[in-house]
Amino acid sequence: MALIGCAHIFAIAQFPSETAFVNKLTGTFLQIFGGLIVLHSVDTNLGLFQKHSLATAVVAWVRECPIFVRNVTISVSGVAACAALGSATVSVTRAAATIEERVAEVERRLDELRSEVVAQNKAIHIRIEEVKSELSSTISSNQAAINKLSEQVEKATVGGFKQQAFGVMLVIYGATTNVFA
Repeated sequence: MALIGCAHIFAIAQFPSETAFVNKLTGTFLQIFGGLIVLHSVDTNLGLFQKHSLATAVVAWVRECPIFVRNVTISVSGVAACAALGSATVSVTRAAATIEERVAEVERRLDELRSEVVAQNKAIHIRIEEVKSELSSTISSNQAAINKLSEQVEKATVGGFKQQAFGVMLVIYGATTNVFA
């Protein structure tokens, strides 16, 4: 800022009879340059979050103007799918004539039930581990996205502020020199 002030004083010293013109020219130039700096900073912030520049936003705005309305054809298609999954077990019992045969049949069925419970327990534990793995990967990807957004917000607020403040200072300096011209 001091360099700009020194250049302004030097220009006045070089053209002492044209002080008002030098002040108006300097003020206008600094206002335009300061405004462009602020626009550049805003453009940079748009690029961080919306992945497009201010120029593409202006072009999109012009295209949306009612003067340039174009016919739009919309086509819709749909697909539906249905699926079901299940499991079933069937057991066959033997007709028992004596008490010993009945006890043997009950013991056999009890062993079948135990093995079925163990198999279902293993399947449930396997599914729990799969879901746990999926959740862990989803959490890590969400954390990475949050970190990226945090960096972008920090860059937009802290990184662009110096540039915007400089642009505003140039606009104020230019307006002040225009007033005193």
